[in-house]
This record gives sequence, C-alpha cells and structure tokens, in this order.
Amino acid sequence: MVLDSQVRTNVARQKLRDEIIRAREAEDKFHNSLALFSGGTIALSITYLGYLKNTAGRPILFPRVLIAAWLFLLVCAVASLFSPLVSSYYSRISWRRIYDRGLAEQKAAEFQQMFGGLATLEEKQEDEKGLSLEAEARRKDSKWAKTKLRESVYKALLMVVRWVARLAFPIGLGLLMFFAVKNM
Repeated sequence: MVLDSQVRTNVARQKLRDEIIRAREAEDKFHNSLALFSGGTIALSITYLGYLKNTAGRPILFPRVLIAAWLFLLVCAVASLFSPLVSSYYSRISWRRIYDRGLAEQKAAEFQQMFGGLATLEEKQEDEKGLSLEAEARRKDSKWAKTKLRESVYKALLMVVRWVARLAFPIGLGLLMFFAVKNM
C-alpha cells in the first residue's frame, strides 16, 4: 500500500517535471517569436515610411505615433529576448535551493540511521558533531544563493519582463496601425 503510493507519487512527480519543462520551452518559443515579430514589424514599417516619403506632395501625419510604435516594439523585442535568460536564472536558483534542502534532509536522516543505536551518550555526541557539521554545511549551501531573496527577485523580474513583452507588442502594433490608417 505504502509502496504503491510512493510509486504513484514518483510517477506524478516525473509527469509534473516533464510538464514544467514543456511549458518553459513553449514560453521561450513564444517570446522568441514575439521578438521576431516585433523586429519584422519595425522593418516593414520602415519600408512603409520610405514609401510615404516617396509619395509626392503628401506630408507624413503623426510621426510621433510612429516613433512611439517603434519604441514599444523595440521594448517588446528586448524584453522577449531577455525572458528566456531570466527564466533560466530563476529555474537554476529555485532548483538549487530545492536540491540543497533535500541534501540537508538526507544527511540528517543518514545521521539518525547510522548513529541512532550507539551505546553511550558521549560517543553519540562526538559522532553527531561530525555529521551534523556536514548537514549544516549542506544547509549553508542553500544559502549560497541567498535563496529566498534572490529567488523572489528573479521571479518578480521574470514576471515583469514577460508582461512588458506581452503588452508592448499589441500597443506598438496598435499605434502602428493608427499611423498607417491616418497616412493612407
């Protein structure tokens, strides 16, 4: 019964890890595509601007809207390109914290298993010092990343970068459409 539940838990854990990996890959692909679309949109709008300048006798209306559209699209491209990088930093730090915490728990459990039945209290305390120092070193390894602060900073940065990219593209595209319609 317990063994079956452990097997089911392990299968579910592996499926969750696989799903997390697939979701991260899809997110990275989306942001790479968004960067390409932003860059391509800027390039096409420059071509359109060249067409407008060659049209004789027509002034270019709302040039500031065009510049604002380019800025939004450029911000989108930059944020989209940095999103996978920030995501990888965040993942590395959070998985490192989880690994170090598990390793510390493992060392503590090994200590309990190995020295739970020693005859004298003095022997137990001497051996406990050696292994508990090792377990404490594993706990300090998790502080290597100043985990809570660093992890939450990267998580917040990741959310900001992703939302900036997702919002800047439609705003830039909308401004560009406004410019195109007004200059037809």
